[in-house]
Order: sequence, then structure tokens, then C-alpha cells
Amino acid sequence: MTASFDFFYQATRMKNEWIAPHHHPCYELVYYVSGQGHTRIGETDYSFNAGDYAIINPCTIHEERHEWQSKVMFCGFASNVYPPLVEGIYHETSSLPMGRLMRAIAYELRDKKPFHKQMLDNLASHLYLELLRAHPSQVTEYRTDVIQYAQTFINEYFMHKIDFRALAAQSGYSYDRFRHLFKIKVGASPIQYILERRIEHAKAMLRHTQMQVSVIAMECGFSTDAQFCSMFKRETGITPIRYRESACLTSPDPGTYQ
Repeated sequence: MTASFDFFYQATRMKNEWIAPHHHPCYELVYYVSGQGHTRIGETDYSFNAGDYAIINPCTIHEERHEWQSKVMFCGFASNVYPPLVEGIYHETSSLPMGRLMRAIAYELRDKKPFHKQMLDNLASHLYLELLRAHPSQVTEYRTDVIQYAQTFINEYFMHKIDFRALAAQSGYSYDRFRHLFKIKVGASPIQYILERRIEHAKAMLRHTQMQVSVIAMECGFSTDAQFCSMFKRETGITPIRYRESACLTSPDPGTYQ
């Protein structure tokens, strides 16, 4: 199979309801049964109406605001098959009846007949292949930019937990191949690179704010202050407190740090 089923939900969104920015480690397909509004996928803004559907690639930040009460269906699925889907808002057609395809998934989940899990993977694969046919990807351009995209994504969201295997899957490479290419281009593995970004951010906060070490640890994406202190000392040779003591505080007001 070319894709594996992850999740499916149906929901009614209220007028003016806002879905805050978020991302998934898998593809997400959103079908707008009724209503209208606006969505932001990555860096692009779109309008949507009844019968439209949104394609959102793994790890892409997206948000949504409904101008009218809307009914939506959304489905998540993963695939290691190359190429990736083309993000955006599209309208269903007779050759790609998105509502019918999404309802087929809903019925399978509702009835849960024998082998329903395998059938859901089958439906997800069918959906993925139909989308690839309808919206061909610019393969060459994508392969050239994929490592740059991954680096930019890490630079922007290094404070959060990042699923590197999802980034690798989006690139069309295995995780080992993705890590190898990333290290060649960037000079560090993805895990080392995100650690370096977090440590540099922590250094700035230690120098320019009086925030507690535990707060800085959380702000920089470390799970605990103990983990932060251990990793900071491993990378710099001194503890965060010692680093702060040895640095000159350029701004005594914590609120001035951006």
C-alpha cells in the first residue's frame, strides 16, 4: 500500500470559530461540507467554500477561521512514497468527488467490518493516489529545496518538539538518508542542529533576561530543567547559572528580550 490511515473526524465549526496554528506529523486532508471562511497553510492564505478541500503536508503549520457555521471532515494519513502532495485549496470535481471518498472512510470507521483497518489503509492509499493524479508535484524543484525547507522549519520551530521522521518522510527519503543529506548541507545532524539552536537561544536569554533557569529550559524546548542543565554543560562546559554569572547582563529588564 502507498499510504496508511491515521485519523478521521467530523465536526461542526461555529461562526467566527478559530482553529489555532498547529501541525501534524502526517498529511491532513480537510473537506468543507458546508460553510465558508479562510485558512492559512504555511505562508499562504486561502478562502474556502462548501465543496472545497485543503491538502496540508506533514509538519506544515496551518490555521483556520470560519465566517459561517461549517461542517467539515478531516482525515490524516502517512506515506513514504515520493513525491509529496501539492498543498493548497481545491474544489471537488466529478473526477475527484472528495465528499464521496471521505464518506467512504467515515462509513468504514462506523461499521468496523472485518479487516476494517486494512480497508482504511486501502482507502487512504486510493485517496493519496487520486490527489497525486489531480495535482502533479514539481519533483525536481522539491528535491532541490527539501533540506533547505527542513532547516528553515527547524529555525522557526526549534522551541517545539519536531518529528524528524515526518520531515524525512515528507522529503521522500528514508530517515537515515535524510539525516545524511542534512548533515552534508548544514554541517550537523538534525538532532544536533536543533540542540545548537536551543542552546544559542538559551544563552541569549541567560545574558539578557533574569528569567529563572527552569523557565528558560521550557521556553527553549527542553522537557525538564535537569535535561537543560545537563545538555547546556555538555555543549558549553559550564552550567547555565555559571554562564549567567560570567556574562554581562545587557538588559536587566526581562521584558525587553524578544
